[in-house]
This record gives sequence, C-alpha cells and structure tokens, in this order.
Amino acid sequence: MDLLNEIGNNDQLISAREENKVLKARVAELTEQVKSLTLTNATLLAEVEIYRKEAALPSFSKIALGEEKGDTEAMDVSQSEYITSGNGRYAASPTVSLPNLHGPCNPLTVSLNSSDTILATGGVDGFLTLTAWGTALAPTKNAISDAISKGAKLRCNAPVICVAFSDLNDIVAAGCMDGSVVLVSYSVNFGKVTARELIVNDGEIKHSKYIKSIAWSPIDSVVTTSSADGTVYISKISTDNFQDDDMQDEESIKYVRIQKAHTLHLAAAPEALCYVKNGSVLCLYERETSYLSYFDLNDECKMTKHSLNGSMTGGFDDHVSFAVMHLCLSPSGKYLVCATDASKNIIMEVGSAKILRNLYGHKNDGFSQPKAVWSSNGQYIYGNTQDDNSIIVWDIASSSIVKKIDKNCDGHTGQVRDIFSSKRSDTLVSASYDKSVKIWLNEMIDQIIGLCHEDVSLF
Repeated sequence: MDLLNEIGNNDQLISAREENKVLKARVAELTEQVKSLTLTNATLLAEVEIYRKEAALPSFSKIALGEEKGDTEAMDVSQSEYITSGNGRYAASPTVSLPNLHGPCNPLTVSLNSSDTILATGGVDGFLTLTAWGTALAPTKNAISDAISKGAKLRCNAPVICVAFSDLNDIVAAGCMDGSVVLVSYSVNFGKVTARELIVNDGEIKHSKYIKSIAWSPIDSVVTTSSADGTVYISKISTDNFQDDDMQDEESIKYVRIQKAHTLHLAAAPEALCYVKNGSVLCLYERETSYLSYFDLNDECKMTKHSLNGSMTGGFDDHVSFAVMHLCLSPSGKYLVCATDASKNIIMEVGSAKILRNLYGHKNDGFSQPKAVWSSNGQYIYGNTQDDNSIIVWDIASSSIVKKIDKNCDGHTGQVRDIFSSKRSDTLVSASYDKSVKIWLNEMIDQIIGLCHEDVSLF
C-alpha cells in the first residue's frame, strides 16, 4: 500500500510539474501578446495624432506664404529654417568598434568629452571606463586592444546607468543604480588615460532610488541629477588639489565640495532633463504629465509649462499617450528633440508649445530605452529603435528616414541602449547589448582615415 501511495504521489507531482510548464509557456505567450498589443496601440494613437494635427493645423504652404495669421505667423520663422534638406553630412560610417569594454556585461551608457577625445561608458558590471578611443585608429595590428588596455576603469557601488562630462573642467559624473553619483577627474598622456574618483570632503549627491539622468551646466561648474524617487538636485561643484612635496603633478589628490543650490521635489519621476537658454533654464519632463517643465535658475527656479500637444485646443492639453524618455538640445539652442516611448520623436521649439516636426518610422515602447540626438550641423536626428537593433537617421526638413544603420552597415547585433552625438564634429557613439561600443564618423572622414592607413602600410 505504501508503494502504491508513493507511486500515486509521484504521478501527481509529475502531473503538477507538467501543468506548471504549460502554464509558464502560456504566461510567456500572453506576455508577448501584451507587449505586441501595447506597441500596436501606441502606433495607432500616434497615427490618430497625426491625422488630428493635420486636420487642425493650416497647411505648410499657407504658412510659408504668410496667408495664415495668429499663432502660425510665429511658426513660420521656425518652419522656414528647415525647408531645404540636409547636406548629406552625418555620422554613419563604422570607424571604430570597441568590444567588451565591460567584459561579459553590457554597456548601458556612453558620452564624449568636449574635445571628443575621451569616451566614457558605464556598464552592468558597476564600472565606469574612460578610453582615448582615437588611439584605436592607429595603423597597427593591436590598435583596438591597446586602446582598451590604456583606458581607465573605476569601480562604482552599483551598475552605472548614465554618464556626463563637464565642458568646463576635466570631470565626469556617473549615475548609478543605487542612487549614488560618482565624480571622477581624468587626464590623458600619449593615449594612456588616468582617472581618480574625487574625494568628497563636504556635501554629497545621493538619491534614494536609481539615477534617471545627469546634465552639466554649460556656463558654470554645476551638475544636475534626477532620480526615480522624484527628486532633482542642482549641485555646485568646487575642487581643491592637495599635493605633498614628494608627489608628482599627476599624483596630486583632488577634493571636491558639493553645495546644493536647489532641490526639486516632483510628484512623479523626472524621466529626462537638459539645460537650455545658455544654461540659465533647466528643462525636464515629469512622468504622467502632458508638458515640458522649464525652471528659471536666475529666478528661484520659477516654473513654466509648455504642452507636448503643441498649440492644439479642444481638450487635448491634459493628456498625452506617451512619455518623454530623453531630451536633447539642438546645436543652435533653439529646439529640443524629445524621444518618446510611443514610436515618435518630437522636435519642439525651446520655451514654447510649437512643434516643428514629428518623426516616425521606428519602434519604441515602454519596454525600451528611446534616445534621440542631433547631428553636429543640426540638420539630422539620430535615434534608436527596438525592432531591429539599428540606428535611424532622419532628415529634419522632410521628416523622412535617410539612413538605417543596421548589421548590413557593420552595425550592432544587439539592441542599442544609448547613443551620444558630438556638438563639434560628425561623431556618433553607440552602446549596445551586443556588448560593444561603436564610434561612427561621416563617410568623408572615414575615407581619409582609410587612405592614411594605406599610406602607412607602404613603409
């Protein structure tokens, strides 16, 4: 009887396990269906918005001819800047590929310093890496591995999910999953990067949840950080050097003082932020809102709001069917590109509700990390897409896709997690879940580099 009971119990256990497998498979199937339906719904909402705006707004030809008055008269100025298509100069040639900067872990974020010489990446492994990526262009067999080995690696307390360089000094800020912000000084000598974490002797930057974004002021040594806990810290940074008589210049220890200039407490997470108006105003998007918020730093952070629905009326101002996940200021300082989680990138005029362009043709939903940045000439927008691991290039004037940088162009084989575009040159950097970081230049520069390599190989 005991044997029969044991057999019966085993049969029930096997049956339960099999049922559990079926249920797990069904849950996985339903989860994928939910993702698909969510993306389809976002796409349909985007199409509805296009039709709604086309019906409500006057035609472009009438605006250009000055036949419409009122709000459209102001729109005419910004529209006229993008009548002619771009000049074809944008970064799309895969010049350098740096594999496994974070070992077996994925890179999560990328940035370049103001001279485009130092590449910063943060990864799941909890390291911040700084690389003089240009040394990888040397016409030698081991140029790429040498560039990686000469880089600097600093361990942080948690995965590094955003990085940003100061334009005014040699400091980079790394935002981590545990809410901490690490400040690092760096220098480079013949391709060898040296980096040190700054020792804080007064103040701190520490949020209670993970960091969403980091931005440095272009006019002052001020860093702004936002967190999933709903806080935004605007912090003044000042440094001091300490050096013994026995120390060399590069061995001097840097101390940092952190003074909170302003702290913002928001009802929901601030997903993205950037400085506008020459650094005097902070722009950010707060989740579950239908507007961009502008804070005047010269007037006690006085806030103004501008709808993401443009100048539309009729009850649409209080709701949008998307969230802005990334903000980037144009080289001219006049416009913002907003990357959303609804397969749409929006180009808006700074400090107003005027929408210059809506860019479509890619896919990004709430499960992705949408990014959008400007080309250095301000004529193109780069953006990632979750459907085929590619980078999309839009011509702003026509709102059309002019290039899809995918695996057929030596692009990434994994989803693109972050992109960064230089302000001063045709240089684009991308980080992917294929564990590589790629540097893209425009085709002309890439050809010149290739010719230089050929000349060197003759000797």
